[in-house]
Amino acid sequence: MINQEVKGTLAKLLATENLTVEHRKVSTAYFDVEKRVLCLPIWKSASSIVYDLLVGHEVGHALYTPSDDLKGISKPFVNVLEDARIERMMKQTYPGLRKSFFEGYKELWEDDFFGVRDMDMADLPLIDRINLYFKGNPEVPFTDTETVWISRASKTKTFQDVLDLAGELYEYAQELQEQKDNQMDAPVSNDDLPSSSSKEDLDEVNPVSDAGPGEENIEEEDWFTDDDPMEREQYGDDPAHLDVPSYDLNETESVTEKALAEALESMIDDNAKEWVYLNMPNPDLKKIIVSYREIQDNLQDYYYDRPLQSEYTDDLDKKYHTNNIEFAINKYQEHKKDSSKTVNYLVKQFEMKKSAEQYKRAATSKTGVIDTNKLFKYRLTDDIFKKTTIVPDGKNHGLVMFVDWSGSMADVLLDTIKQTFNLVWFCKKAGIPFRVMAFQSGAGYKNFSEDDIESLNLREFDMHMHNDFKLLEFFSSKQNAKSLERSMQLIFLHVFSMGGYRISSYGKYGLGGTPLSEAMYCTRSIVDNMKKVDNVTKVNVVCLTDGEANPLGYVQQSPYNDEEFRGAYLCHSKGRVYILRDSNTGYSRRVDASPYHTTKELVSFMREITDYNWIGIRICNKSDMLRLAREYSPKGVDAADQQWKKERYATLKDNVGFSESLYMPYQGMGNSSQDLEVRQKGEVATKAELSRAFKKHMGSKMTNKTILNRFIDQIA
Repeated sequence: MINQEVKGTLAKLLATENLTVEHRKVSTAYFDVEKRVLCLPIWKSASSIVYDLLVGHEVGHALYTPSDDLKGISKPFVNVLEDARIERMMKQTYPGLRKSFFEGYKELWEDDFFGVRDMDMADLPLIDRINLYFKGNPEVPFTDTETVWISRASKTKTFQDVLDLAGELYEYAQELQEQKDNQMDAPVSNDDLPSSSSKEDLDEVNPVSDAGPGEENIEEEDWFTDDDPMEREQYGDDPAHLDVPSYDLNETESVTEKALAEALESMIDDNAKEWVYLNMPNPDLKKIIVSYREIQDNLQDYYYDRPLQSEYTDDLDKKYHTNNIEFAINKYQEHKKDSSKTVNYLVKQFEMKKSAEQYKRAATSKTGVIDTNKLFKYRLTDDIFKKTTIVPDGKNHGLVMFVDWSGSMADVLLDTIKQTFNLVWFCKKAGIPFRVMAFQSGAGYKNFSEDDIESLNLREFDMHMHNDFKLLEFFSSKQNAKSLERSMQLIFLHVFSMGGYRISSYGKYGLGGTPLSEAMYCTRSIVDNMKKVDNVTKVNVVCLTDGEANPLGYVQQSPYNDEEFRGAYLCHSKGRVYILRDSNTGYSRRVDASPYHTTKELVSFMREITDYNWIGIRICNKSDMLRLAREYSPKGVDAADQQWKKERYATLKDNVGFSESLYMPYQGMGNSSQDLEVRQKGEVATKAELSRAFKKHMGSKMTNKTILNRFIDQIA
């Protein structure tokens, strides 16, 4: 099977420019000079070498053929001579294509793509013989006069040279055709024949068929007699089988150019799926990101500053509300205190691994200064110079973390936010710039209004972004210590209230769908801003979710109204091949439309167009982890199973999209020392019951530490 995407990449490389290559259901390849779009048909029977030939030929037009008017000159003549020019130039620019052109045209010759297998080459019009000669057949016969045209065609340098030569050649062909017409109109008599009846002499006037044993050559006057009814029944009135010159061939027309076009058209796969080319969107972050200042103000106002008279009727109820908030903040303080040792441990591990990575790249060299302590060895060794060890500066790290803010996260959201706090405290203490954002939106889409198209910077065939998609910037290293602490308390309180802990939650920042795809589209702009503000060089992008992203969708024109656009999911449009491409890098790749592979497909694409380290944290149970392992990394199923049994989590690297994906259990992610749960039967816990509870609790703490340590390995 030919990888057509690879051939498209070949075309880009040959063109030495970021032109757009598309495979579409068209009858012939063409190049749009103005839009710089190279369109290739979806061929079903082209071999790899023929594919290279056709791609190289079309790229030649892309590079060297301008969109100039033909000025009334015969198009077939221009095509033949221009093909010769651009293919010669492609061979000179890329010598490696010589073999592709030679082998490709050889294959086309063998398959009679030029339609001249049963014809005498000498009888073909001059333009066809020129075409065949430059397409790899050096045995084509030419007279001394005709070789002049071959020489001139091989020396054209510009498209204007081709036009000039095509005009002259067409005039010459008209003269030849007039001579043919006059020769056919003139009667042939025996007096016009040479006196010698040798085959050689006769052939100069009237070539005849090769006579077999016991047969005589048949003269032209016998071609149209009824003496041989069997012959007439087999061949009719067509004398072509006698190898006579076919005066039906017009010198001003090209038989081979038309035959090649028809043959190439027959290679097209009429049953091929339609290829749809999708573009990465260019979202405006100012309209998508809700800043930490706005979130902080809204939560502060809702939980502390808003009037409570309408909700609470007396001071006792107000006190109840205040006590519940105080209880939630106490839980936050307990977690912060309990996590201090874990955070310190992570910082220590990070600095050790970071230093180890630096020294691994250290280089030792001589300074050129003599070491006086080694001077006495000068007769024995040349190693008497001082040495220095150069340790390259470590890279400045940055962390961008996306937290799943979907409805399915409700049961584990509090534990998730606790783990997120651990990473924030770690980054703050290690001096790592960070941005922590939650992706939020509804679960569906509607028709896009003009305002939507403008606000989201969307065009037709852009990847779809939900109208209500938002990135909630919870925490940022741009905050000072006081502001960060206040944000963490308010987010903890908000998550605590969403868990049903006797506090009404703020609906504006509630849970919704899983727009991880939209978050991915925003990543480059977020990272570019971080690099500019914080001067980071190594960026780690972390995605914490409990399931797949919403299905991939794109913007398409409404079938009912040309002025309206709507969102369409890839998984709902079967019978198509989807190619996702990035205009910034020129990279394109086929993507799987299955909604179950959304995260893998999009993250793996983002890894190709960025230099970030992509880390996935998936909250799941063991059965889900094994299901994903069997689907994405079958060879690693047993290892993942054993790792889960031993360490209570698993890692997968191959074919999961992320650089590494960590799979964590639902239970006990955020346990602290105060969360020790003792299950006792009597009024007083027994020693065995305390022992079991302590072992279980310590096991969860060690699991969390192990997972965080693995995370440090990735970002160091």
